[in-house]
Amino acid sequence: MAYMISCECINCSACEYECPVRAIAPGPSQFTIDAGVCVECDGYFPLPRCVYACPVNACAPARESYLVKMRSLASRGAAPLRLTPVQTQTSP
Repeated sequence: MAYMISCECINCSACEYECPVRAIAPGPSQFTIDAGVCVECDGYFPLPRCVYACPVNACAPARESYLVKMRSLASRGAAPLRLTPVQTQTSP
């Protein structure tokens, strides 16, 4: 089973540079993992590098229920969900 990047992704690109097989690429709203390329770092590292590198723990094993829910929301026009607050800069 490949890994996935959840909606908690903050687009920091830390995982992209750590992936030994270059399975991670920027998507329209967040980084994505190509399931056909992801090898879960098997044979490279004891723990997948994306999990190690992600500062918000957005990389996890792919869960079909999560993917179905996100596709359903997107088909209804919902913006990607963020479960952690996004820091915004306030003007003085």
